[in-house]
Amino acid sequence: MLKEIEVEGVGIMRHLNDWQSARLASLRGPNRSIAPMAFGLGMTLRQFRQLTPDQQKAAWDAHNRLTAPPAPERREEPASWLPRPRERVSEERQIMIGRKLLQVKAQLPHGHFGPWIDKESGITRKQAARFMKAAKQPRQSG
Repeated sequence: MLKEIEVEGVGIMRHLNDWQSARLASLRGPNRSIAPMAFGLGMTLRQFRQLTPDQQKAAWDAHNRLTAPPAPERREEPASWLPRPRERVSEERQIMIGRKLLQVKAQLPHGHFGPWIDKESGITRKQAARFMKAAKQPRQSG
């Protein structure tokens, strides 16, 4: 995860601190749209408005790169490890699938795993929950 990005000729863009976030929440009007860039660069709104349009665009780009969620890495196609429709899945395979689903879930931003299951996986959310539960449970010997 990126912590800061240098904006050439302007300064260093950083994540907002708690005070800056609270200040942003209280702003209204046109200042609200430029405040994250100004605050992230350690500037006042007036200082940010005095930047050239190219510098402001560079600040917007840096802010977007800094705050965008990371793209999940795709190591292998889901079709290769997910069960086919109506396929019986052994307990061992359920655990393996559950572990892979937990990895995918960890890579996605909050709230994106359910839609990923619906669109990409070909399994139901209930099946995914069952597989992940099997992966989390301690193994019984015997």
